[in-house]
Amino acid sequence: MSEQIDHTFKAQRRTISIGDISLEVAMLPDSTYRLSYTQTTEIVDKNRNSMVRFCQSKYLKTLLGEDFQCYSFSPEVLIEGAPRPITPVTFDVACLYWQKCAAQGNPKARALVIGLLKRSLYELADEAFGMRRSSEESSSQLREDLSSEGQARIEAMRQSLDRLAFTQPETSTERELQLKIRLRELDLELERLRNKTDRYCLLPDEAGACTIPGITSKAVLEDVKQILKTDDKESAIRAIYKMGFGSRSNVWLKIEIKRWLFGMPNNKYQILIQRLREEVVGDPFEN
Repeated sequence: MSEQIDHTFKAQRRTISIGDISLEVAMLPDSTYRLSYTQTTEIVDKNRNSMVRFCQSKYLKTLLGEDFQCYSFSPEVLIEGAPRPITPVTFDVACLYWQKCAAQGNPKARALVIGLLKRSLYELADEAFGMRRSSEESSSQLREDLSSEGQARIEAMRQSLDRLAFTQPETSTERELQLKIRLRELDLELERLRNKTDRYCLLPDEAGACTIPGITSKAVLEDVKQILKTDDKESAIRAIYKMGFGSRSNVWLKIEIKRWLFGMPNNKYQILIQRLREEVVGDPFEN
């Protein structure tokens, strides 16, 4: 037996039920409770390694602070009467683990957290009103919450809450912020469409119908100026002529799309750009 599990704890063991789920709880001599890594993860369809990663995470360290070492790193121990050693986990860490799984979208973890929270509220309310609820009644409610139908109901409620939170801000400040965000999104979409209109066009085919994909003359000139690293429009036009393109070679075609534009067919544009790249050293388009 390894040195890590030489210690045997004299602990009382009991089985508790969370709906249809059975968990074995160990009570140590100091009256504290422990679950095992394996049980804690299996209840939400995870494997033991996910608990190991969780107990070593910065997330847990941030939550526990100075108690991090005490809570997170527990060696395997033997519980008297248990068939095999366990890696114990406190209720605190188990609850934090289930809450983290629920926040990540695990439906079983979400149902488990909500079901246990509801049970605690019912017990506090029953105590306040002097009510007595049978254990079977409490277990029946937990079984309903943890069932597939209960998980689906909780997920539907969560989605409805998300939509409500997005469509109905609680304060005027939140409404103003969402309005600003939406206006900015509309501005960006308008800019994208404007840039697309400024760059792309359809050129007339032999029959005169605008069906040939092309690049507007403005976009061609901007690209050529960028390759030449110049702001001089005339230099860009001369370079286009030098490559064998331009209005003199009947490549530029005049079309009307809302307003008069000039354009170059896509295939001609690709040839022009490739030739310019071969001529110019340090082409920024290569990066």
